[in-house]
Amino acid sequence: MAMDDFFTTREVDGVAIVTFQQPQILDAVTIERMAAGLKELLNRQSQDRVVFDFANVTYLSSSALGMLIGLQRRALQGKKQLKFAGIRDEIMEVFRITKLDTVFDIYRDAKSASEACRKNL
Repeated sequence: MAMDDFFTTREVDGVAIVTFQQPQILDAVTIERMAAGLKELLNRQSQDRVVFDFANVTYLSSSALGMLIGLQRRALQGKKQLKFAGIRDEIMEVFRITKLDTVFDIYRDAKSASEACRKNL
């Protein structure tokens, strides 16, 4: 299990589950450092199935959404599966309004997202 200030990572049955630790992902410095760590994770050859678990997150800034779009693009280019899980209703509403719910593969919780990763082998 890897850990830093922003997220923890654990592997369950070949799926990397990234759990965000910060309840609010707001400022540019946090987003930049978080993006660097997540890009490094997505660049690893061994990580081709990744779940981002937002269960602890209560607020995402528009810059954070932009970071997620960039990470999704990177995952697709690298032929990796990236799924989102545990997004609270108030944040999900923003995903719906911005149509990001059609861009990202979103699941109720990390367990259902990781099961979907394993089915799509």
